[in-house]
Amino acid sequence: MTSQMSFGFDWDTSVREHIRKLPTLPSHIRYVDDYDEDWRTVEKPYESDVWQLKFDTTIVNMNFAKFQDIDVRYLLKHFMFWLLGRNAPGYVARCFGALLVIKESQSEIWFIKAINMPVEEWKLHWESSWREDPAEINVLTIKLLLNFFCEVSIGHFCKENQDFIRFLPVRYTRSYRGVQSGEVILTVPEETAIICYLDEMARKSNNLNDAELLKASLLCISYQHGLRPVQICRLNLDEFTIVEDVEGIKTAHFQAHRAKKRTPEARFGFRRRVKREWSPILVEYLTRRQHSKVWKYSEKAKDTKLFPVERSNISALIGEITEEITSVRRTATPIRHTAAQRLVDSGANAEEVAEFLGHSHTKTSLCYFEASPTQAEKLNQALAVSPIYSAISEVAKTKTIDKQKLLRMPADQQVGGVPHGIPISGIGACDIGQSMCAKHPALSCYTCPKFLPVSERSVHSTVLNNLRQVVRFFFDESQGDNQSPAFVQLKTTLEAIKQTIVDLPREEAGSEHE
Repeated sequence: MTSQMSFGFDWDTSVREHIRKLPTLPSHIRYVDDYDEDWRTVEKPYESDVWQLKFDTTIVNMNFAKFQDIDVRYLLKHFMFWLLGRNAPGYVARCFGALLVIKESQSEIWFIKAINMPVEEWKLHWESSWREDPAEINVLTIKLLLNFFCEVSIGHFCKENQDFIRFLPVRYTRSYRGVQSGEVILTVPEETAIICYLDEMARKSNNLNDAELLKASLLCISYQHGLRPVQICRLNLDEFTIVEDVEGIKTAHFQAHRAKKRTPEARFGFRRRVKREWSPILVEYLTRRQHSKVWKYSEKAKDTKLFPVERSNISALIGEITEEITSVRRTATPIRHTAAQRLVDSGANAEEVAEFLGHSHTKTSLCYFEASPTQAEKLNQALAVSPIYSAISEVAKTKTIDKQKLLRMPADQQVGGVPHGIPISGIGACDIGQSMCAKHPALSCYTCPKFLPVSERSVHSTVLNNLRQVVRFFFDESQGDNQSPAFVQLKTTLEAIKQTIVDLPREEAGSEHE
């Protein structure tokens, strides 16, 4: 980015006169704090050089005294006033921070000179100085500032120029570039670990301590529904309900609200349901929250919220639990991207993805479609026939057992089962015994460190071929989406079986078929 702005003329006092002719700021400015669901006020914005914004358990002071030029200070106060009427206070605070960065890189006079720059010259200046700025918020703040100039018709700007300003190009954000590269998308082993963790937490929800239950609940909401930390932070306790069906099975339902919207009317609520398999986690959590004051991580958090935890702590807690489960720290943002990518990979259209993410349009959903593999590639991966296989380093299958030794072992330690109607037996042994395992026999064994595979490759090849039919059925018939534990488990199991076959020593020629 260039450090100086070349205009080819000397700016004159007429620009400052235009600034001084801006309408007088109101006696107070009101904005909505969505966390408290109440209005807040900035008193005497003209006289005060420090505007305090309170939102989502956070307090931010916007110090206009950092701008020494009085006219620039007055101009930017008007800009912040204009922004507060159109954007959430958190975003306005970020924009103010961007103004300080711009001041340091360009000087305060840049804001005055920008007003007098002919609009048609902005395209060249934009391409040379701002389009590739690594900080996206700086670029977006300048676009908003130029749009504000159009709104108030100052200098060379007028409302007819707004379309021109709107279409000044902005490159992909780091997050969306990460979607395209796959960096922010969870791997199959990571997702499998999370699903297995939530399955386990659901089975023993009554026996979890408070801290474990809190983390499991946060991860469940984040992983299944892809909510932003701010949305999780704002979830109200009284908007969660428990529904019991005729079989006595309880499921958790809740209402969330769209975030990052310009008006309170746009931040409407939408209903979501926790998966039946994982609802015991939230049912137990709700029961404890309603009868005791637990998990009070901050005095700033309200008891009326589902999670009385500061917004910043929500991201930290999700990162902690994912690192414990997968050895990779994943916060709510990559989990959200992964949830959207799962939808696309399972066949959802742009409108469905936008609705899931709470977007008002489909444009931001397109990056997930660009990153999605083709149908043939997805099927190839699901069938574990891709030439590239995940190295399942977590499962060191260095031990094997021959068929004769397997038959001499206790029946409980001989792995067998009928997953999806396919009989599987004689594939290996279990160190602890199937009766002591809470997972699914045969399917879970190939990714378990307690598993001793039988040394005959042909046995595992037969299992691989049989399970491919099941995966193909899931894929062709679209039974359940790619979020389902069954599909993910089958996919991971096939990869593990293939890796087991590769790791075993070769038998005599002609003894195996793949």
